[in-house]
Parts: sequence; C-alpha cells; structure tokens
Amino acid sequence: MISNKLDWLGHYTEIIPDSFAFDGIQYQPKSATVSGLLILRLLEQKGQEFVDQEISRALSASVEPYSSMTVSIQPKERLAAERRNVYCSVTAQLARWVTGKISLEVDPRLANDANLVVQEVRELAKILKTYDVDAKSKILFKIPGTWEGILAAKMITLQEEYMCQVTHVYSMAQATAAADAKVAVVQPYVGRVNDWYHKNPDKLSEDNDGLGDNEGVRLVSKVYNFIKKYDLPTRVMAASIRNTKDAIALSGVDYMVLSPKLIKDLAMTPGTFEPPKLTPKSAEMANFTPQEIRGQELSEAAESLLQDSLKASSETIEKVEDILANTAIGNL
Repeated sequence: MISNKLDWLGHYTEIIPDSFAFDGIQYQPKSATVSGLLILRLLEQKGQEFVDQEISRALSASVEPYSSMTVSIQPKERLAAERRNVYCSVTAQLARWVTGKISLEVDPRLANDANLVVQEVRELAKILKTYDVDAKSKILFKIPGTWEGILAAKMITLQEEYMCQVTHVYSMAQATAAADAKVAVVQPYVGRVNDWYHKNPDKLSEDNDGLGDNEGVRLVSKVYNFIKKYDLPTRVMAASIRNTKDAIALSGVDYMVLSPKLIKDLAMTPGTFEPPKLTPKSAEMANFTPQEIRGQELSEAAESLLQDSLKASSETIEKVEDILANTAIGNL
C-alpha cells in the first residue's frame, strides 16, 4: 500500500541514505555507502564512542601485520593501513544491517593511476575477508570517473571479478565509457551539476525536454535512458539530490542517494500509486547524438566538477587520516 511519497518512490527506486540519523521516522535502508564523509559524520554523531568501538578496533587490526620489531613501515603506509581497516570495520557493521550492496570508497587520491586503484581494491578486499565480508557479492568499489579510474574499474570488473561503482560522473562521456567497461553502477550528481550551470547560465542546454535549467536531472535521465535503451548491464545511482522535486523527477532510476532530511520529507508527503518518471519502456524512445554516445572529451562543466570533487574527497580522506594520526593507537 502506498501511503506517502517515500513508499511510492521506494516501490521503483532503491533508496540509499547518505547517513543514518533518521529522527522522527522509522526507516530501514536496504543499501549503504562508506566514505570519508560518513566516517567524519559518525565521529560527529557518536564522538568518543565511535573512536573507542570502531576506530580503536580497526587500528588494532592494522597493527598486527607490522607487530614484529624487525619490520619497518613508513608512517604514510601505516596511516593508509589504518584508514583501510576503519573503512572495512564500518563496512562490516553495515553488512550485518542492510540486505543490499554497500558502496565502499576507494582512495580518490589514486584516481589518475589505474594500477594503484587496482592495488587498493585488492587490499580492501583482503581486509574485508578478515571481517567475513564477501567483497564479490556484497561490495561496490567506488572509483572516481577519471579516464584512469574508468580503466581501473574495467580491469577490476573483468579480471578481478569485483563490482565497481564509477562515481563523480558529470557527463555522458564518462557514463558511456563506464557502461562500455561493464561496471556495475555509474553515479551522476544532480545538485553539483545544477550548481555549476547556475553559475554559468550561458552554457545551459537548449534541449526542449520540459526540464528547463535542471541540467542535473537532465544528465541522470539521459544516462538512464542510454543504458536502458541499449540494454547495458550497468545500473544508475543518482546522487547529490537536494529537494523532493528532483527526487520525484528521477523516480524509476535504479538507485538514489538521499539525506535523512529528504527521506523524512518524502515520508511526510502524502502519496498515491502512479507510474515513475523513468522506465525502460520510455527509454526506448530516447534519441542521442553521436557525440553523446561516443564522445571522448569531457565538457567544461564535467572537467571543472571532476577536479573539484577529487579535491574535496581527497581533503576529506586526509581529515580522516589526521584523526587516525592523532589517536593514541595511531601514534604507536
């Protein structure tokens, strides 16, 4: 029975919360995402409790491979090992709570070196195994959508047989390349795209599709329609959704990342049964230019947004490592 917009949306789209503070509503997510931003939010919400329970346990685990006094390890390598263990510890906790997949962030600072990305995924998978998490069935390794990142995702998908989620997607060129690589998920960002075009209105699309200046919804819709029209195995995860209007406009997309506030707003909005906005059938009617299908160059918006996103996510991961470096165990 559909009683509100959250029920209605969840009927067509799998909703993934970007954090887990659901004040005022009862909500059990099916999937989750683990990133530096989530770790920082958990520290804000739980404080010392999170340090004592999760970080201390993960740091202790990272000490074991280097416990011998005859083994020398550089501080940067030690911090990287600690960070991986923290991420995997939180992932293991979530794996016992959600029935679906968990997106696990791969260090964005490696995004321009495919071989380093592959190596990082192998390390994360190895640690997850110690937590009894089957990386091949449960984890989406979240890799930035640089050309090297997409190449790494292809190698990991075809050679390692792990599932990959190409993130920081701001253009059809990135999305089609990732889909051609047969990655499990592509993740375009609605709000970030809209922010860029609002600052650069002269770059707006002239598409007569009824979406006006909503370039973010337009991009996600095009990516979805392309993948469904050509029956590609990749699924689409819409992120950076700022309001219920955009969430409703993208109903039917495979996955949608929403804040607890938007989840609550949708739960408080009455809803009735109606068709979603995006469907495989409607995708059959979509048309694409040759540039959209086989474009090899990033747009100005995509180039700018990708660099900004890599910078921001790298700074977040460095904040996490700073916290680890300043814990008692981290200074051992």
